[in-house]
Amino acid sequence: MANSPSIVAGQHYREVQPRFLKRPGIEWIVEAAYTGTDGVAYVRLVNATDRTMRKTLSVSVLTDRHRFQRVEG
Repeated sequence: MANSPSIVAGQHYREVQPRFLKRPGIEWIVEAAYTGTDGVAYVRLVNATDRTMRKTLSVSVLTDRHRFQRVEG
């Protein structure tokens, strides 16, 4: 993960916004980090409770403290 030394595969992040009935935000696990063809650093995430759910975000979104917080996995 040379793109961002602070983000490595296996780290856990939780969405900051609570969900329906004030349940905690969804927890995601960093699966990979890479630089896209557009030059932007991205991370591929997998849902911690449903491994079939994946999404890709820019590193800047993942590290935005108003959207995600790092949690111990």
